[in-house]
Amino acid sequence: MSIKGSALNVVKGWAVASLIRQTKEYILRKKLLINGGLVLISLMASHAAFAAGGDLLAAQDGTVTSTFGHGSSLEKYFYYAEIIMALFAYIRSRSPMVFVGLVMVIIFTRIGFGLAG
Repeated sequence: MSIKGSALNVVKGWAVASLIRQTKEYILRKKLLINGGLVLISLMASHAAFAAGGDLLAAQDGTVTSTFGHGSSLEKYFYYAEIIMALFAYIRSRSPMVFVGLVMVIIFTRIGFGLAG
């Protein structure tokens, strides 16, 4: 069964496929141009001349450690909040596995505050 002008016509299908292929190639060229520019900018920004200089926040090191480091009051408040949330979750679900999650969260919090301080 052959009907002229249907979507199965080879000439029409080729033209549509050609337009789609040209659009995809245009998008690919545009992406390559943008990514190439980003690589060039990152290479320029990582040059040794731009990296020279002192640490502007070195004076704040003690403040950051005492606020966010291990043994800070913020860490203590995080532990209290984690325990309270675990109790609420246990009351709601009645599953002792909540306390396993509590231990895991406390370990991750300890690691995070150790890295921060």
